[in-house]
Amino acid sequence: MVGRSEGTALCLCAPAARAETTRVDCVVEPAQKLKIGSATLGILKSVPVNRGATVKAGDIIARLDSSVEEANVALSRAQSESTASIEAQHTRIELYKRRLDRQNQLSKGIVTQEKLDQVEADYEIGRRDLQTEILKHKLAGIELQRAEAQLELRMIRSPIRGIVTERLMSAGEFVRQDSAIFTLVQLDPLYVEAYLPVSRWKEIALGMPATVELDQPIGGTYVAKVGVVDQVFDAASGTFGVRLELANPDFKLPGGQRCKVAFPLAAGPLATAQPSEAR
Repeated sequence: MVGRSEGTALCLCAPAARAETTRVDCVVEPAQKLKIGSATLGILKSVPVNRGATVKAGDIIARLDSSVEEANVALSRAQSESTASIEAQHTRIELYKRRLDRQNQLSKGIVTQEKLDQVEADYEIGRRDLQTEILKHKLAGIELQRAEAQLELRMIRSPIRGIVTERLMSAGEFVRQDSAIFTLVQLDPLYVEAYLPVSRWKEIALGMPATVELDQPIGGTYVAKVGVVDQVFDAASGTFGVRLELANPDFKLPGGQRCKVAFPLAAGPLATAQPSEAR
């Protein structure tokens, strides 16, 4: 406010700093777009999901024929669960141990040293055979894990929570390792891509909130946060890229649409105080 009085100075009082916004064009895109294939060759046995389906991470979205792998798993499980050979070897060791104890109780004049050595050797060999059977049992367990891993490769699972946008193959088709069966997109979060002039680079910080206004027919205003600020400028256009993350837990917002984003940027004072001559 400007005031005038006798014997006092005329001054221009500066208003407090206020916030300004920079509003630029942007595009809303899915966080990921994935082509889903198979790690192994085979015939598609079933494809339980179709275009437009919502899937969670870990969901089975396709199966290859796995009759051989299932048989291998059943065989390996039976072998890993059987302990008959270990129990039989325990029984042999107990027999050898009783023989050895009896021989040791007899006088040396009745039992020859050769007979005693033979009994001791049988007992020691029995103990080592037991360790061999235990090792075989452990290896059978590892073989079961390998068979289950091979069976798991016949199951195609979704790596993300998202939506199926394309189903490229159907049951009965032959799948190669370079074949794509599905296209999946991740819509939570959505990525908002924008470009700002390099003069604003120092004013954009990670985690900064910004307002995203979607074009029609979706419309609406949403809050997103800065997730990436490019460290390399585009010299031709004098701009740098900014990526914001827009939460979309219910998949209500589609990707692939245009928008406007407004960044709150700090501005300096509009004027500075200037002393005047006293009257």
